[in-house]
Amino acid sequence: MTDVDRPHRAPAAGRAVVWTQFALLVAYLIGSFGVLILAAVRSGDPAAILHPGLERLGDPKESLPGLGPDSVANPLVWIFGVCRLIAWFVYPLGIAMLLFGVVTLVPSWRRGDRRTFARLAVLTTVWLVLILLAVSPYGQDLMGWLLD
Repeated sequence: MTDVDRPHRAPAAGRAVVWTQFALLVAYLIGSFGVLILAAVRSGDPAAILHPGLERLGDPKESLPGLGPDSVANPLVWIFGVCRLIAWFVYPLGIAMLLFGVVTLVPSWRRGDRRTFARLAVLTTVWLVLILLAVSPYGQDLMGWLLD
């Protein structure tokens, strides 16, 4: 009888953390920078992306896409609403994603799963950069504008 090589599967925890980090990253980018870019386009002031504020961009709720009725049945309202909520909670979510990534890096390295390790390393680094950006003066201005 011969041994058959089975394909190596990444541990479920590593894959789950990678997909969670990625999904929350996309939602954060839509809820913060997506809304910011839409507001800058709507106001006709692209330089306002570097200096977000009510005086230049107006209310962030006004910049959300107005496709379809503004009701509970419109899926865009839900998508942008959840993404904005995730952007509001960037500090606890960012720290959680950073911790989950760091904790999962070691087991993925020990298992020899280089693909999951590389993805975790990149996404964890991106979350670290986002946390540092959020505590910077620019991040404070962006958060202040988003919360208005």
